[in-house]
Amino acid sequence: MLHWIRRQFDAHPVRAVMIVFAAYTVFKINLKFFAPEGPWWRGWHDQKQYLLSARAFLRLDLSPDQHWYPLLYPLAGAPFAWAPTPFVPINLACYALAFWGFHRVCARLGVGSFAAGLLFLAATIGDLRISKFWLEPWTTTMSAALIWLAFAEAADMMSGARRRPWLLGALLAGIALVRPADVVVGVVIGGFALWRPVLMERRWPDLARATGGAAAAFLPYAALYLAIYGWRLTDYTLLSGDYGFAFADLGWKASILLVDPAPWFPGETGLLRELPWLLTGAAGLILGVMRLRGPARWLTLCMALAALIYTAMMLAYVDLVPSGMWRFFNAHYFKWLFPMAALFTWLLLTWRDLRGLVVVAALVLLASFRIVPRPAMPQEPAKALAFAAPAAPWQDIYFARSAVVDAKGPQRSPADYHQLWMGNRVMAIAFKRRFEGEALWYGVTPASVATWPRGSGKAEVVLPGSWPQRPVARYATKLEFGYPCWAPPFPCGTGPGPALPRN
Repeated sequence: MLHWIRRQFDAHPVRAVMIVFAAYTVFKINLKFFAPEGPWWRGWHDQKQYLLSARAFLRLDLSPDQHWYPLLYPLAGAPFAWAPTPFVPINLACYALAFWGFHRVCARLGVGSFAAGLLFLAATIGDLRISKFWLEPWTTTMSAALIWLAFAEAADMMSGARRRPWLLGALLAGIALVRPADVVVGVVIGGFALWRPVLMERRWPDLARATGGAAAAFLPYAALYLAIYGWRLTDYTLLSGDYGFAFADLGWKASILLVDPAPWFPGETGLLRELPWLLTGAAGLILGVMRLRGPARWLTLCMALAALIYTAMMLAYVDLVPSGMWRFFNAHYFKWLFPMAALFTWLLLTWRDLRGLVVVAALVLLASFRIVPRPAMPQEPAKALAFAAPAAPWQDIYFARSAVVDAKGPQRSPADYHQLWMGNRVMAIAFKRRFEGEALWYGVTPASVATWPRGSGKAEVVLPGSWPQRPVARYATKLEFGYPCWAPPFPCGTGPGPALPRN
Protein backbone atom coordinates (compact mmCIF):
# COMPACT_ATOMS: atom_id res chain seq x y z
CA MET A 1 0.00 0.00 0.00
CA LEU A 2 2.77 2.42 0.93
CA HIS A 3 4.55 1.70 -2.34
CA TRP A 4 1.35 2.36 -4.30
CA ILE A 5 0.85 5.69 -2.50
CA ARG A 6 4.42 6.67 -3.24
CA ARG A 7 3.99 5.79 -6.92
CA GLN A 8 0.90 8.02 -7.06
CA PHE A 9 2.79 10.93 -5.51
CA ASP A 10 5.71 10.42 -7.89
CA ALA A 11 3.55 10.06 -11.01
CA HIS A 12 0.78 12.55 -10.22
CA PRO A 13 1.95 14.76 -7.32
CA VAL A 14 -0.62 17.54 -7.67
CA ARG A 15 -3.52 15.12 -8.00
CA ALA A 16 -2.36 13.05 -5.02
CA VAL A 17 -1.99 16.08 -2.77
CA MET A 18 -5.36 17.47 -3.85
CA ILE A 19 -7.14 14.20 -3.09
CA VAL A 20 -5.80 14.36 0.47
CA PHE A 21 -6.66 18.04 0.89
CA ALA A 22 -10.15 17.69 -0.64
CA ALA A 23 -10.93 14.79 1.70
CA TYR A 24 -9.62 16.81 4.64
CA THR A 25 -11.75 19.79 3.59
CA VAL A 26 -14.92 17.71 3.47
CA PHE A 27 -14.08 16.16 6.85
CA LYS A 28 -13.36 19.48 8.56
CA ILE A 29 -16.41 21.26 7.20
CA ASN A 30 -18.49 18.29 8.33
CA LEU A 31 -20.23 17.98 4.98
CA LYS A 32 -21.85 21.41 5.42
CA PHE A 33 -21.21 22.49 1.85
CA PHE A 34 -24.90 23.07 1.22
CA ALA A 35 -26.39 23.08 4.71
CA PRO A 36 -28.48 26.24 5.36
CA GLU A 37 -26.48 27.22 8.46
CA GLY A 38 -23.19 26.88 6.59
CA PRO A 39 -19.71 26.42 8.16
CA TRP A 40 -18.41 27.91 11.39
CA TRP A 41 -16.83 31.02 9.87
CA ARG A 42 -19.94 32.66 8.40
CA GLY A 43 -20.54 34.75 11.52
CA TRP A 44 -16.98 36.08 11.79
CA HIS A 45 -16.36 39.74 11.03
CA ASP A 46 -13.68 39.30 8.34
CA GLN A 47 -15.28 36.31 6.62
CA LYS A 48 -18.67 38.02 6.46
CA GLN A 49 -17.05 40.76 4.39
CA TYR A 50 -15.77 38.25 1.83
CA LEU A 51 -19.21 36.64 1.62
CA LEU A 52 -20.94 40.01 1.29
CA SER A 53 -18.65 41.00 -1.57
CA ALA A 54 -18.98 37.68 -3.40
CA ARG A 55 -22.77 37.84 -3.24
CA ALA A 56 -22.71 41.42 -4.46
CA PHE A 57 -20.60 40.40 -7.46
CA LEU A 58 -23.04 37.56 -8.21
CA ARG A 59 -25.91 40.02 -8.52
CA LEU A 60 -23.66 42.56 -10.32
CA ASP A 61 -23.88 45.01 -7.44
CA LEU A 62 -20.92 47.41 -7.59
CA SER A 63 -21.91 49.57 -4.62
CA PRO A 64 -18.75 50.48 -2.68
CA ASP A 65 -20.34 49.62 0.67
CA GLN A 66 -20.64 45.99 -0.49
CA HIS A 67 -16.91 45.50 -1.10
CA TRP A 68 -14.44 45.87 1.78
CA TYR A 69 -11.37 43.76 0.91
CA PRO A 70 -9.28 43.76 -2.31
CA LEU A 71 -11.49 42.48 -5.07
CA LEU A 72 -9.90 39.42 -6.69
CA TYR A 73 -10.51 36.84 -3.97
CA PRO A 74 -14.21 37.64 -3.38
CA LEU A 75 -14.66 37.93 -7.16
CA ALA A 76 -13.33 34.37 -7.53
CA GLY A 77 -15.94 33.21 -5.02
CA ALA A 78 -18.81 34.99 -6.79
CA PRO A 79 -19.84 32.08 -9.08
CA PHE A 80 -20.51 29.97 -5.97
CA ALA A 81 -21.90 32.75 -3.74
CA TRP A 82 -25.32 31.07 -3.75
CA ALA A 83 -23.87 28.20 -1.67
CA PRO A 84 -23.11 28.37 2.07
CA THR A 85 -19.43 27.67 1.32
CA PRO A 86 -18.67 29.69 -1.82
CA PHE A 87 -14.93 29.83 -1.23
CA VAL A 88 -14.29 26.08 -1.08
CA PRO A 89 -13.76 25.78 -4.89
CA ILE A 90 -11.34 28.72 -5.07
CA ASN A 91 -9.52 27.51 -1.94
CA LEU A 92 -9.07 24.08 -3.53
CA ALA A 93 -7.79 25.66 -6.74
CA CYS A 94 -5.39 27.94 -4.87
CA TYR A 95 -4.12 25.03 -2.79
CA ALA A 96 -3.39 23.07 -5.97
CA LEU A 97 -1.61 26.01 -7.59
CA ALA A 98 0.41 26.71 -4.45
CA PHE A 99 1.55 23.10 -4.32
CA TRP A 100 2.34 23.09 -8.03
CA GLY A 101 4.67 26.05 -7.52
CA PHE A 102 6.12 24.50 -4.36
CA HIS A 103 6.72 21.19 -6.16
CA ARG A 104 8.60 22.94 -8.95
CA VAL A 105 10.78 24.79 -6.44
CA CYS A 106 11.48 21.51 -4.62
CA ALA A 107 12.60 19.92 -7.91
CA ARG A 108 15.13 22.75 -8.39
CA LEU A 109 16.56 21.94 -4.96
CA GLY A 110 16.73 18.19 -5.51
CA VAL A 111 13.66 17.19 -3.49
CA GLY A 112 11.47 14.51 -5.08
CA SER A 113 7.72 14.53 -5.63
CA PHE A 114 6.86 12.22 -2.75
CA ALA A 115 8.85 14.22 -0.23
CA ALA A 116 7.51 17.50 -1.63
CA GLY A 117 3.92 16.29 -1.25
CA LEU A 118 4.42 15.13 2.32
CA LEU A 119 6.22 18.34 3.29
CA PHE A 120 3.48 20.52 1.81
CA LEU A 121 0.70 18.53 3.48
CA ALA A 122 2.53 18.60 6.82
CA ALA A 123 3.05 22.37 6.63
CA THR A 124 -0.52 23.17 5.61
CA ILE A 125 -2.85 20.64 7.27
CA GLY A 126 -0.55 18.88 9.72
CA ASP A 127 -1.62 21.34 12.42
CA LEU A 128 -5.35 21.88 12.98
CA ARG A 129 -4.96 25.63 13.46
CA ILE A 130 -2.85 26.09 10.33
CA SER A 131 -5.30 24.04 8.27
CA LYS A 132 -7.98 26.61 9.04
CA PHE A 133 -5.91 29.17 7.15
CA TRP A 134 -6.57 27.15 3.99
CA LEU A 135 -10.17 26.12 4.73
CA GLU A 136 -11.59 29.51 5.69
CA PRO A 137 -11.85 32.56 3.43
CA TRP A 138 -8.66 34.66 3.47
CA THR A 139 -7.04 36.70 0.71
CA THR A 140 -3.74 35.13 1.76
CA THR A 141 -4.91 31.84 0.22
CA MET A 142 -4.82 33.34 -3.26
CA SER A 143 -1.68 35.38 -2.64
CA ALA A 144 0.14 32.26 -1.34
CA ALA A 145 -0.69 30.45 -4.58
CA LEU A 146 0.58 33.34 -6.69
CA ILE A 147 3.74 33.69 -4.58
CA TRP A 148 4.71 30.03 -4.97
CA LEU A 149 3.97 30.11 -8.70
CA ALA A 150 6.13 33.24 -8.98
CA PHE A 151 8.97 31.49 -7.13
CA ALA A 152 8.68 28.60 -9.58
CA GLU A 153 8.73 30.88 -12.64
CA ALA A 154 11.68 32.82 -11.21
CA ALA A 155 13.52 29.54 -10.59
CA ASP A 156 13.01 28.56 -14.23
CA MET A 157 14.27 31.92 -15.43
CA MET A 158 17.33 31.89 -13.16
CA SER A 159 18.26 28.41 -14.33
CA GLY A 160 17.73 29.27 -17.98
CA ALA A 161 15.46 26.25 -18.47
CA ARG A 162 12.34 28.19 -19.43
CA ARG A 163 11.71 31.91 -19.71
CA ARG A 164 8.17 33.25 -19.48
CA PRO A 165 8.64 36.81 -18.24
CA TRP A 166 5.12 37.77 -19.31
CA LEU A 167 3.69 35.13 -16.96
CA LEU A 168 6.01 36.20 -14.15
CA GLY A 169 4.90 39.82 -14.62
CA ALA A 170 1.23 38.80 -14.44
CA LEU A 171 1.87 36.77 -11.29
CA LEU A 172 3.76 39.61 -9.59
CA ALA A 173 0.98 42.07 -10.42
CA GLY A 174 -1.57 39.58 -9.13
CA ILE A 175 0.29 39.26 -5.82
CA ALA A 176 0.09 43.02 -5.29
CA LEU A 177 -3.56 43.23 -6.34
CA VAL A 178 -4.75 40.31 -4.21
CA ARG A 179 -2.97 41.54 -1.09
CA PRO A 180 -1.09 44.86 -1.33
CA ALA A 181 1.12 44.09 1.68
CA ASP A 182 2.64 41.19 -0.28
CA VAL A 183 4.06 43.54 -2.93
CA VAL A 184 7.44 43.38 -1.16
CA VAL A 185 7.63 39.66 -1.94
CA GLY A 186 6.93 40.32 -5.60
CA VAL A 187 9.60 43.01 -5.76
CA VAL A 188 12.24 40.60 -4.43
CA ILE A 189 11.19 37.78 -6.77
CA GLY A 190 11.06 40.09 -9.78
CA GLY A 191 14.43 41.57 -8.94
CA PHE A 192 16.16 38.19 -8.83
CA ALA A 193 14.42 36.85 -11.93
CA LEU A 194 14.88 39.92 -14.15
CA TRP A 195 18.02 41.73 -12.97
CA ARG A 196 20.68 39.09 -12.32
CA PRO A 197 23.98 40.24 -13.90
CA VAL A 198 24.53 36.90 -15.61
CA LEU A 199 21.40 37.53 -17.67
CA MET A 200 22.34 41.08 -18.76
CA GLU A 201 21.92 40.27 -22.44
CA ARG A 202 18.26 39.35 -21.91
CA ARG A 203 17.40 41.78 -19.16
CA TRP A 204 15.66 44.53 -21.11
CA PRO A 205 13.51 42.31 -23.39
CA ASP A 206 12.48 40.25 -20.37
CA LEU A 207 11.66 43.39 -18.44
CA ALA A 208 9.50 44.66 -21.29
CA ARG A 209 7.61 41.37 -21.53
CA ALA A 210 7.15 41.21 -17.76
CA THR A 211 5.79 44.75 -17.79
CA GLY A 212 3.33 43.73 -20.49
CA GLY A 213 2.19 40.75 -18.45
CA ALA A 214 1.75 42.94 -15.38
CA ALA A 215 -0.28 45.46 -17.39
CA ALA A 216 -2.51 42.68 -18.72
CA ALA A 217 -3.33 41.70 -15.13
CA PHE A 218 -3.56 45.23 -13.77
CA LEU A 219 -5.77 46.97 -16.33
CA PRO A 220 -8.94 44.81 -15.93
CA TYR A 221 -8.59 45.10 -12.16
CA ALA A 222 -8.19 48.86 -12.44
CA ALA A 223 -11.35 49.08 -14.54
CA LEU A 224 -13.32 47.09 -11.96
CA TYR A 225 -11.86 49.17 -9.12
CA LEU A 226 -12.85 52.44 -10.80
CA ALA A 227 -16.34 51.12 -11.49
CA ILE A 228 -16.80 50.44 -7.76
CA TYR A 229 -14.80 53.13 -5.95
CA GLY A 230 -13.97 55.76 -8.52
CA TRP A 231 -10.80 57.79 -7.97
CA ARG A 232 -10.54 57.28 -4.22
CA LEU A 233 -8.88 54.91 -1.82
CA THR A 234 -11.01 52.20 -0.27
CA ASP A 235 -11.98 52.28 3.39
CA TYR A 236 -9.93 49.09 3.85
CA THR A 237 -6.84 50.81 2.45
CA LEU A 238 -7.39 53.86 4.65
CA LEU A 239 -7.80 51.67 7.73
CA SER A 240 -4.67 49.64 6.94
CA GLY A 241 -2.75 52.86 6.44
CA ASP A 242 -4.08 54.19 9.72
CA TYR A 243 -2.62 51.19 11.53
CA GLY A 244 0.61 51.38 9.58
CA PHE A 245 4.01 49.94 10.45
CA ALA A 246 6.21 50.69 13.45
CA PHE A 247 9.76 49.72 12.52
CA ALA A 248 11.40 51.75 15.30
CA ASP A 249 10.51 49.11 17.91
CA LEU A 250 10.97 46.06 15.69
CA GLY A 251 13.12 44.23 18.26
CA TRP A 252 10.39 44.40 20.91
CA LYS A 253 7.75 43.33 18.39
CA ALA A 254 9.87 40.35 17.29
CA SER A 255 10.32 39.40 20.95
CA ILE A 256 6.60 39.34 21.74
CA LEU A 257 5.48 37.69 18.48
CA LEU A 258 8.25 35.15 17.96
CA VAL A 259 9.85 34.44 21.33
CA ASP A 260 7.68 35.13 24.38
CA PRO A 261 4.68 37.46 24.61
CA ALA A 262 3.70 36.31 28.13
CA PRO A 263 5.37 39.19 30.03
CA TRP A 264 3.20 41.65 28.07
CA PHE A 265 0.31 39.44 26.94
CA PRO A 266 -0.23 36.84 29.70
CA GLY A 267 -1.45 33.47 28.49
CA GLU A 268 -0.27 33.97 24.91
CA THR A 269 2.58 32.11 23.21
CA GLY A 270 4.97 33.12 20.45
CA LEU A 271 5.22 31.59 17.00
CA LEU A 272 8.38 29.65 17.86
CA ARG A 273 6.73 27.90 20.80
CA GLU A 274 3.77 26.89 18.64
CA LEU A 275 5.84 26.10 15.53
CA PRO A 276 9.49 25.51 16.55
CA TRP A 277 10.34 24.13 13.11
CA LEU A 278 10.20 27.69 11.81
CA LEU A 279 13.61 28.16 13.45
CA THR A 280 15.09 25.09 11.76
CA GLY A 281 13.58 26.29 8.50
CA ALA A 282 15.38 29.60 8.88
CA ALA A 283 18.58 27.72 9.66
CA GLY A 284 18.13 25.64 6.51
CA LEU A 285 17.71 28.78 4.40
CA ILE A 286 20.91 30.25 5.79
CA LEU A 287 22.79 26.99 5.28
CA GLY A 288 21.43 26.74 1.74
CA VAL A 289 22.84 30.15 0.86
CA MET A 290 26.19 28.98 2.26
CA ARG A 291 26.47 25.56 0.59
CA LEU A 292 24.50 25.70 -2.67
CA ARG A 293 25.96 27.01 -5.93
CA GLY A 294 24.65 28.37 -9.19
CA PRO A 295 20.92 28.86 -9.84
CA ALA A 296 19.96 26.87 -6.73
CA ARG A 297 21.90 29.34 -4.58
CA TRP A 298 20.28 32.33 -6.28
CA LEU A 299 16.85 30.78 -5.77
CA THR A 300 17.57 30.13 -2.09
CA LEU A 301 18.87 33.66 -1.59
CA CYS A 302 15.76 35.03 -3.30
CA MET A 303 13.51 33.03 -0.98
CA ALA A 304 15.54 33.97 2.10
CA LEU A 305 15.43 37.70 1.35
CA ALA A 306 11.73 37.61 0.50
CA ALA A 307 11.02 35.79 3.76
CA LEU A 308 13.20 38.15 5.81
CA ILE A 309 11.81 41.39 4.39
CA TYR A 310 8.21 40.19 4.50
CA THR A 311 8.54 38.89 8.07
CA ALA A 312 10.08 42.18 9.24
CA MET A 313 7.23 44.07 7.57
CA MET A 314 4.55 41.91 9.17
CA LEU A 315 6.19 42.06 12.59
CA ALA A 316 6.13 45.85 12.33
CA TYR A 317 2.43 45.91 11.39
CA VAL A 318 0.64 47.58 14.31
CA ASP A 319 -2.48 45.41 14.14
CA LEU A 320 -0.52 42.14 14.46
CA VAL A 321 -0.43 41.41 18.19
CA PRO A 322 -0.02 38.20 20.22
CA SER A 323 -3.62 38.25 21.46
CA GLY A 324 -4.83 38.06 17.85
CA MET A 325 -2.25 35.61 16.53
CA TRP A 326 -4.34 32.47 17.20
CA ARG A 327 -7.54 33.86 18.74
CA PHE A 328 -8.37 35.78 15.55
CA PHE A 329 -6.06 33.68 13.33
CA ASN A 330 -3.80 36.57 12.28
CA ALA A 331 -1.02 33.99 11.90
CA HIS A 332 -2.50 33.37 8.44
CA TYR A 333 -0.33 36.31 7.29
CA PHE A 334 2.63 33.89 7.36
CA LYS A 335 1.08 30.82 5.80
CA TRP A 336 3.00 31.02 2.52
CA LEU A 337 6.17 30.83 4.63
CA PHE A 338 5.23 27.59 6.39
CA PRO A 339 5.90 25.26 3.41
CA MET A 340 9.21 27.05 2.88
CA ALA A 341 10.18 26.41 6.51
CA ALA A 342 9.20 22.75 6.15
CA LEU A 343 11.23 22.39 2.95
CA PHE A 344 14.41 23.86 4.41
CA THR A 345 14.00 21.96 7.65
CA TRP A 346 14.00 18.81 5.53
CA LEU A 347 17.05 19.97 3.57
CA LEU A 348 18.84 20.89 6.80
CA LEU A 349 18.36 17.31 8.00
CA THR A 350 19.24 15.61 4.72
CA TRP A 351 22.36 17.69 4.05
CA ARG A 352 23.95 16.52 7.33
CA ASP A 353 26.24 19.51 7.24
CA LEU A 354 27.89 20.37 10.58
CA ARG A 355 27.60 24.04 9.70
CA GLY A 356 23.87 23.58 10.07
CA LEU A 357 24.30 22.79 13.75
CA VAL A 358 26.28 26.02 14.17
CA VAL A 359 23.54 28.01 12.47
CA VAL A 360 20.84 26.39 14.59
CA ALA A 361 22.84 27.09 17.76
CA ALA A 362 23.29 30.73 16.74
CA LEU A 363 19.56 31.14 16.10
CA VAL A 364 18.70 29.48 19.41
CA LEU A 365 21.01 31.92 21.20
CA LEU A 366 19.45 34.84 19.34
CA ALA A 367 15.96 33.60 20.25
CA SER A 368 17.03 33.41 23.90
CA PHE A 369 16.89 37.20 24.13
CA ARG A 370 13.54 38.65 25.15
CA ILE A 371 12.26 42.07 26.11
CA VAL A 372 10.30 42.19 29.37
CA PRO A 373 8.53 44.93 31.34
CA ARG A 374 9.98 46.72 34.35
CA PRO A 375 8.63 49.64 36.42
CA ALA A 376 9.27 52.91 34.60
CA MET A 377 11.05 55.80 36.29
CA PRO A 378 8.83 58.86 36.95
CA GLN A 379 10.15 60.94 34.01
CA GLU A 380 10.82 57.97 31.71
CA PRO A 381 8.61 57.26 28.67
CA ALA A 382 6.44 54.19 29.29
CA LYS A 383 5.87 51.26 26.96
CA ALA A 384 2.71 50.27 28.87
CA LEU A 385 0.28 51.87 31.30
CA ALA A 386 -2.02 50.14 33.78
CA PHE A 387 -5.46 51.54 34.63
CA ALA A 388 -8.25 50.40 36.92
CA ALA A 389 -10.48 48.08 34.89
CA PRO A 390 -14.10 49.12 34.28
CA ALA A 391 -16.91 46.63 34.86
CA ALA A 392 -17.10 45.49 31.23
CA PRO A 393 -16.48 42.24 29.30
CA TRP A 394 -12.96 41.73 27.98
CA GLN A 395 -14.28 41.90 24.40
CA ASP A 396 -15.63 45.42 24.96
CA ILE A 397 -12.35 46.55 26.50
CA TYR A 398 -10.34 44.91 23.71
CA PHE A 399 -12.33 46.47 20.86
CA ALA A 400 -13.48 49.78 22.37
CA ARG A 401 -12.49 53.04 20.73
CA SER A 402 -10.50 54.40 23.65
CA ALA A 403 -7.70 56.95 23.72
CA VAL A 404 -4.73 57.80 25.94
CA VAL A 405 -3.72 61.46 25.87
CA ASP A 406 -0.17 62.24 27.01
CA ALA A 407 2.30 65.09 26.62
CA LYS A 408 2.56 64.51 22.86
CA GLY A 409 -1.15 64.17 22.14
CA PRO A 410 -3.70 61.37 21.79
CA GLN A 411 -3.06 57.74 20.97
CA ARG A 412 -6.01 55.61 19.87
CA SER A 413 -6.92 52.00 20.54
CA PRO A 414 -6.41 49.89 18.50
CA ALA A 415 -4.75 52.06 15.84
CA ASP A 416 -1.86 53.36 17.98
CA TYR A 417 -1.89 51.18 21.08
CA HIS A 418 -3.72 48.06 22.26
CA GLN A 419 -5.57 47.65 25.52
CA LEU A 420 -6.13 44.35 27.32
CA TRP A 421 -8.27 43.30 30.24
CA MET A 422 -6.14 41.77 33.00
CA GLY A 423 -8.40 41.14 35.97
CA ASN A 424 -8.71 44.38 37.93
CA ARG A 425 -6.52 46.24 35.47
CA VAL A 426 -6.50 47.36 31.86
CA MET A 427 -3.06 47.40 30.25
CA ALA A 428 -2.52 49.94 27.49
CA ILE A 429 0.50 48.82 25.44
CA ALA A 430 2.03 51.35 23.04
CA PHE A 431 2.94 50.23 19.52
CA LYS A 432 3.76 53.41 17.58
CA ARG A 433 5.40 55.58 20.23
CA ARG A 434 5.80 55.42 23.99
CA PHE A 435 3.62 57.25 26.47
CA GLU A 436 5.32 60.42 27.68
CA GLY A 437 4.58 62.69 30.62
CA GLU A 438 1.24 62.77 32.36
CA ALA A 439 -1.27 60.46 30.67
CA LEU A 440 -5.06 60.25 30.84
CA TRP A 441 -7.19 57.33 29.62
CA TYR A 442 -10.51 58.07 27.94
CA GLY A 443 -12.53 54.86 27.95
CA VAL A 444 -15.23 56.84 26.18
CA THR A 445 -13.47 59.24 23.84
CA PRO A 446 -15.00 62.55 22.72
CA ALA A 447 -14.65 63.34 19.02
CA SER A 448 -12.64 66.40 20.00
CA VAL A 449 -9.94 64.11 21.43
CA ALA A 450 -9.53 61.54 18.66
CA THR A 451 -11.22 60.17 15.54
CA TRP A 452 -11.05 56.79 13.81
CA PRO A 453 -11.46 55.70 10.18
CA ARG A 454 -14.34 53.45 9.21
CA GLY A 455 -13.92 49.86 10.43
CA SER A 456 -11.53 50.66 13.29
CA GLY A 457 -12.69 49.35 16.66
CA LYS A 458 -16.33 49.34 17.69
CA ALA A 459 -18.00 52.72 17.94
CA GLU A 460 -21.03 51.23 19.70
CA VAL A 461 -18.97 50.07 22.72
CA VAL A 462 -19.40 52.36 25.73
CA LEU A 463 -17.17 51.49 28.67
CA PRO A 464 -18.71 52.33 32.06
CA GLY A 465 -16.85 54.61 34.45
CA SER A 466 -15.76 58.14 35.15
CA TRP A 467 -13.43 59.54 32.48
CA PRO A 468 -10.60 60.36 32.12
CA GLN A 469 -8.50 58.14 34.40
CA ARG A 470 -4.87 58.34 35.47
CA PRO A 471 -2.59 55.27 35.34
CA VAL A 472 -1.98 53.24 38.46
CA ALA A 473 1.32 51.85 37.12
CA ARG A 474 3.80 52.52 34.32
CA TYR A 475 6.16 50.05 32.61
CA ALA A 476 9.29 50.40 30.49
CA THR A 477 11.32 47.69 28.74
CA LYS A 478 14.32 45.59 29.74
CA LEU A 479 16.41 43.20 27.63
CA GLU A 480 16.96 39.77 29.15
CA PHE A 481 18.95 36.73 28.07
CA GLY A 482 18.42 33.25 29.41
CA TYR A 483 16.40 30.08 28.94
CA PRO A 484 14.64 30.21 25.54
CA CYS A 485 11.04 30.85 26.54
CA TRP A 486 9.67 29.33 23.34
CA ALA A 487 11.27 25.94 24.07
CA PRO A 488 9.41 23.27 26.06
CA PRO A 489 8.60 22.29 28.70
CA PHE A 490 7.96 25.54 30.59
CA PRO A 491 7.40 29.19 29.68
CA CYS A 492 9.55 31.76 31.44
CA GLY A 493 6.83 33.68 33.23
CA THR A 494 3.73 35.80 33.01
CA GLY A 495 2.93 39.47 32.99
CA PRO A 496 1.37 41.78 35.55
CA GLY A 497 -2.12 40.30 35.34
CA PRO A 498 -4.16 37.16 34.49
CA ALA A 499 -4.40 35.80 31.00
CA LEU A 500 -6.85 37.17 28.48
CA PRO A 501 -9.56 34.48 28.13
CA ARG A 502 -9.55 32.38 24.98
CA ASN A 503 -12.50 31.79 22.72
